[in-house]
Amino acid sequence: MAGVLADSEARDSDAPDAGLSPAALERALAEEIRRSDTLARVTEAVASSTNIDTCVQVVIDGAREISGAAFGAFFYNQLEPDGESYALYRLSGAAPEAFADFPRVRKTALFAPTFENTGVVRSDDITQDPRYGLNAPRQGMPEGHLPVRSYLALPVATRRGEVLGGLFFGHPLPGRFTARDETLLVGLGGQVAATIESIRLTAGAMAELTERRRAEERLKFALDAGGMGSWDLDVATHAYEASDLCKRNYGRAPEEPFTFADLIATLHPDDRPRVLAAIDSAIRDGADYDVEYRVVLPSGELRWLHARGRAAQTADDGGARRLAGVSLDITDRKRADERQKLLVNELNHRVKNSLATVQSIAAQTLRSSASPEFFREAFETRLIALSQTHDLLTRESWAGASLREVFDVELRAMAGEDRVTFAYEADVRLNPKAAVALGMGIHELATNAVKYGALSVPGGGVDVTWMVEEDILRMVWAERGGPPVTPPARRGFGARLLERGLAAELSGGVELNYDAEGLVCQMALPLRALEP
Repeated sequence: MAGVLADSEARDSDAPDAGLSPAALERALAEEIRRSDTLARVTEAVASSTNIDTCVQVVIDGAREISGAAFGAFFYNQLEPDGESYALYRLSGAAPEAFADFPRVRKTALFAPTFENTGVVRSDDITQDPRYGLNAPRQGMPEGHLPVRSYLALPVATRRGEVLGGLFFGHPLPGRFTARDETLLVGLGGQVAATIESIRLTAGAMAELTERRRAEERLKFALDAGGMGSWDLDVATHAYEASDLCKRNYGRAPEEPFTFADLIATLHPDDRPRVLAAIDSAIRDGADYDVEYRVVLPSGELRWLHARGRAAQTADDGGARRLAGVSLDITDRKRADERQKLLVNELNHRVKNSLATVQSIAAQTLRSSASPEFFREAFETRLIALSQTHDLLTRESWAGASLREVFDVELRAMAGEDRVTFAYEADVRLNPKAAVALGMGIHELATNAVKYGALSVPGGGVDVTWMVEEDILRMVWAERGGPPVTPPARRGFGARLLERGLAAELSGGVELNYDAEGLVCQMALPLRALEP
């Protein structure tokens, strides 16, 4: 008890020699040395901190050691939707769980001086302070709160007055903090504020530098991914800087020199005047530089480029000092445009041919139809057969189709694919014209077989064989197991289509034989008329 009272005597006095006994004076001097050593150690640690968490923890641990506080905390500013709130940042002398169940600190009458940077609050017994216990519902410390009688709180603010937060220290016994404690901790609070501000500025600068590097990397990645090379032209000296990708667009390796004169020499002679005029206009009038042109690479390859740029850094005389931009290889796009034009022209040609085919089908069907109902049924089925072949060709981008595919499409429509057998050594690739012609012919054979021939009765079937001899496709359609066959009294549309239309369309020969066992169709078609 005497030691506690003696310590209290030493702490209550701001001067270590204020009428103290030699023993008390010795203890006070030792205490002052301890504080000074602690302050020096903490100051050095704070000054060398590069992390805010570490800095704050060093401060509150050291401040507790200097002041004799039982516990200390640092609350930092945090803006909530309903106003300012103060969240616990670091704690010393108590476990974090000690504050886990309590609401965040608010700017009450007691805490306001600290968070508004209007002064230090030091109290020998905070429970006796007139500002204590004014806020509902707890009217003071909530149940389970760390016991606080001695109280010391000071703002942590920058030199500009920005409040970063507050340092709070407490002790369960009254009268523990002296004016000397206050002075030392205020100085420590100022240093930690300066250190936090320095760390933030450094972090901000590093973050900005990192973001700039990332932006540059993203820009380079975007340019590389888009196949765009960057370039920069000095108007006065014609000094030309080109990225590796830009050089590659002109057929140069990254290590090769590439000057503005080299660029002009690479331009296609027919496009050179137009490109030079666009450059002059951009420099003279400040207009955007946007031009497509051909270049001849050192290898002799012809490529298309699209260059875009803008004048920058206007000179005193109103002219531009530099022209910068990007170049993009658009050769594939140009070739695609050319292919598209060819496809459109080909499509127009094919539509006209299809319309002519439909017109012929309509005329021939009408000529051989005994009634409107027969015409409608026959005409519709033939149009469907034509559309099925078109669908097959569309799936192949009208590059052609195989002979077996044409058979399968037409027979599937007649539900007769399971009753037809095939024998051939190799499939034959057909061009679109041959695929349409053979598709219509196979449709007529299948339709006749389903209505009158081998596929009209159970057990009937068809054998299809083909082979290629001396560049001639020889194909046979032979029906079996059907009703007895007799030659027709007159040639219908199907027979005329096969013997005249198909033969003429493919420059070949087609023969129909009405054998008693079943219809036999023999075709001899030159490969040059069939293959793509």
